[in-house]
Amino acid sequence: MVSRREFIRDIVPGAALSTMILPHLARAASGAGGVANGRVLVNTAFGPMWLVKKDGTVTSVEPLKQVGASWELINSMPDRLYNRARVKAPTVRRDFLKNREKSDRTDRGSGDFVEVSWDEVSKIVTAEMERVKTTYGNASLHRGKSSWASNHAHFYKTESLLQRFLNGYGGSSTFFGNYSNQAVSEILPAVAWGGPMLTSEWPSIRNNAKLIVLWGANPLATSRILSGRYMTAAWRELKDAPIEVIALDPMRSETVQGLDCTWMPVRPNTDTALALGMMHTLYTEKLHDAEFIANCTFGFDEFSAYLTGESDGQAKSADWAAEITGVPADAIRELARKMANTRTTIVCGWSTQRQHHGEHAPWTLVALASMLGQLGLPGGGLTFGAHYADGGFPKADMPRVGGTPRGKNAVPDPFPIACLTDAYLNPGKTIEYKGREITYPDIRLVYTSGGNQFTHHQDTNRVVKAFQSPETVIVQDPWWTPSARFADIILPASSDLERNDLGQVMNLVIASHAAVDPQYKSRTDYDILTEFAERLGFGDAYTEGRSEMDWVEMLYNDAKEKSQTVEMPSFDEFWAGEGVIEFPMGKGDYVHLADFREDPLLNPLGTSTGLLEFVSPFVAKLGYDEDCPKHPTWMEPVEWRGSAHADKYPLQLISPHPPHRLHSQMCNTTMREEYAVEGREPAYINSEDAAARGIASGDIVRLFNERGQTLAGAVVSDDIAAGTICLHEGAWYNPDKPGEIGALDKYGSPNNLTREDPLTSRFAQATIAGTAIVEVEKYDQPAPAVTAFDPAV
Repeated sequence: MVSRREFIRDIVPGAALSTMILPHLARAASGAGGVANGRVLVNTAFGPMWLVKKDGTVTSVEPLKQVGASWELINSMPDRLYNRARVKAPTVRRDFLKNREKSDRTDRGSGDFVEVSWDEVSKIVTAEMERVKTTYGNASLHRGKSSWASNHAHFYKTESLLQRFLNGYGGSSTFFGNYSNQAVSEILPAVAWGGPMLTSEWPSIRNNAKLIVLWGANPLATSRILSGRYMTAAWRELKDAPIEVIALDPMRSETVQGLDCTWMPVRPNTDTALALGMMHTLYTEKLHDAEFIANCTFGFDEFSAYLTGESDGQAKSADWAAEITGVPADAIRELARKMANTRTTIVCGWSTQRQHHGEHAPWTLVALASMLGQLGLPGGGLTFGAHYADGGFPKADMPRVGGTPRGKNAVPDPFPIACLTDAYLNPGKTIEYKGREITYPDIRLVYTSGGNQFTHHQDTNRVVKAFQSPETVIVQDPWWTPSARFADIILPASSDLERNDLGQVMNLVIASHAAVDPQYKSRTDYDILTEFAERLGFGDAYTEGRSEMDWVEMLYNDAKEKSQTVEMPSFDEFWAGEGVIEFPMGKGDYVHLADFREDPLLNPLGTSTGLLEFVSPFVAKLGYDEDCPKHPTWMEPVEWRGSAHADKYPLQLISPHPPHRLHSQMCNTTMREEYAVEGREPAYINSEDAAARGIASGDIVRLFNERGQTLAGAVVSDDIAAGTICLHEGAWYNPDKPGEIGALDKYGSPNNLTREDPLTSRFAQATIAGTAIVEVEKYDQPAPAVTAFDPAV
């Protein structure tokens, strides 16, 4: 049988296999499914939706009825698709085009680019890959960090497609972990249970809890991510439910306002001290569950000696904690008593672990929940996942839709993602990680698809320096992101609205259709990588003879074979029909740790003792007493309001999830008009702090510290604790002097101010982006124009 690919070779001699021929044949073969009354069904990181078309152009958006109320920012999808910041053609930095590996790397970010043809850029990319592989080896080829461009995708998960390509070429250096929850993901399996997304189902919490304590969590914002909005609606229902909600947070968050619940402001980076003060109250007032501790935990006697001060001379009392946290001692004691006497679920956000010694905040909450003794009870215990996406959604009886197989990476020893710029700048350096040593590779070529490192990573000025280190930087993206502007080669990839894929949200499997063909001169990631693989001699191995639609059909049929509760239609019927398959929802009565609580011997945890650990033998064996001791411990962070240099930088910076975008996605769209202040990112500052600096709402202000500086628009509010300032994460970096270390960011990116070194500890080597202090002043000079969202060419 002659494959479609071989057929094209025969009828079009010398044709590039991923020019406009093959993808159009593949899409024509897929039929006109998913289109009804001028609407096209798509699935995105913002949830599934219908795109409404008129005369071939996407003009508006309609929500999918099965997922409920939609996120308001989806209305900017047409602008996302046709945005002026689209990369319209393959582009190369001018100096790199002339000089290649001898080019001036400090010129990266300057914006001096030249558009070239796909044929020319394909020759450049493959020649650079061959040069680096031949000269330095595969470890010097590096896959950069992909992220939210495709976290919802299955075939078009850009990280998988790119790693499959690199693995087919002999492998590449890479990384492990993430920016979201690495510290809690590393510590939980060692001292408690498997990971942060293991949680009781929401109905079991809602129907049994009498008190929910939101500890650094903002679920009305974070439950929208990758979600069908079921959990967002479920959280909103708490406003009228007979459940008390108390929020421990430096800011009166979207959730606090939406639920009109009790707000207890707490200083950032002091969660461990607050939990210790509560545990001291439980212990000294004999409110702890001694039976649960005896049956289900390990090391309490040694830990209690630390709690009372017997081991170090300092009792971790509520009065001690009040001095550190800013929460009154009486309020700490009262909350501890209330939690002990009420069926309580603690919902912990991941912000608590993106700080120095970040492993210890979640570990301390495990200890607190263990002392309360409600773990494994309906409506009781601790969850790190119920606040995020569909965490807590009743488990639907449905098959899992798989993804693109990556193949085997022949290059070993990935490094932690939070060490990325350190690895770029210090090839050959060895670091410690959880008892073993990791040596950084000699990275010469970086290839990133669907990622925006300049908004992901801490300490932007160090990122600038790091991006000027490799010999070649390739960015494949639909938009002129800050990261694309610092590349040598920019490849215009189509967006998630211009490709066919499958979606899986809540209890739904969804046919995600390309609403339009790839815009301008963009091409799908699969088309781009297929052509490069062909030129490098492994095209057939990369594609396995499959088109885009062949892969989508294969993934669907694999799920179809596993389906037990719903007879899924044939792929052709599914794709040409409505494109939504709904599976029965579970009862929602699952209670996390119920089996363990019932019989810890027969249902042990994965810890070294099989129990919840106040003291961890595994952590103790590592000997990391300075940064990650063997039991939950208060250690002063490297920067906080108690730091020696807090007199110079007296405000603690927080950078939570933004309410009006998904990380950096949609920052370049019309949605920005809903929240920008004088065209810049809003900076929320307490009225007392603003008055002391002569700042009023609407003023342009400069936030700065020893690492960097950025402009923002002031919003004066008492919805943020005094001594704290908020600049939401994900704002696009826009330097006034592109490529220059220390340049003034014109738009408001908080990572100009966050720090990379040190990381949480040698245990997790995770980001401490939540540990930063700054100063702010009114900007009294003419403000430079924001150019972050202009095309670079």
